[in-house]
Amino acid sequence: MKRSEQPESFQNQIDSQSVAQVPPAYRGLPNRLLTALEVAEFVGCHEETVRRACLRGLLTSQRFGVRGRRFHPADVLDWIRRGAPTKPS
Repeated sequence: MKRSEQPESFQNQIDSQSVAQVPPAYRGLPNRLLTALEVAEFVGCHEETVRRACLRGLLTSQRFGVRGRRFHPADVLDWIRRGAPTKPS
């Protein structure tokens, strides 16, 4: 059965369940892999700081193509807990 053929109430039930499963810490981050720029904007540091943290092994990443790297939201939050350089608010 295609998604468009499912009853609308069934789709609303699935959407409400998927939102309920998202931990509160992730609600400020997108539910996907993040670029270095997106991580930098969320943390409050420079994009190059994110890249250097990755090169030093402080922040884990996944290769995305030849040069690209993407970061998992859980790894970003772990990096923040361990003392990522953030700007004071």
